[in-house]
Amino acid sequence: MKVKIPFKPYFEESMLNGAKRATSRTKKFGNVGDTFGAFGVLFELTGISQSTLLNVAENYWREEGCGSQSNFESIWKSIYPNKGFVPDQAVWVHWFKSKEGK
Repeated sequence: MKVKIPFKPYFEESMLNGAKRATSRTKKFGNVGDTFGAFGVLFELTGISQSTLLNVAENYWREEGCGSQSNFESIWKSIYPNKGFVPDQAVWVHWFKSKEGK
């Protein structure tokens, strides 16, 4: 099934070059095998799991397409300015790969 997952424009390059392979969200956006389009490319969800925001920041900031843990945290705060970065917040980690061989 095709699902819709929005992405900020600053993630275009890291998604298209394969550096960004995961996205953490406050809700689940699909199931393994579902596809979504972003920046003119089709991607497939390869894994979905729950984690804490702190675990993602400490262990998956590279896969999130960020330059550092603090970069991940600042991007999260910019997307969620009212709530901010809450370390023990439960999030859904969506793992993906390009369907176009990238």
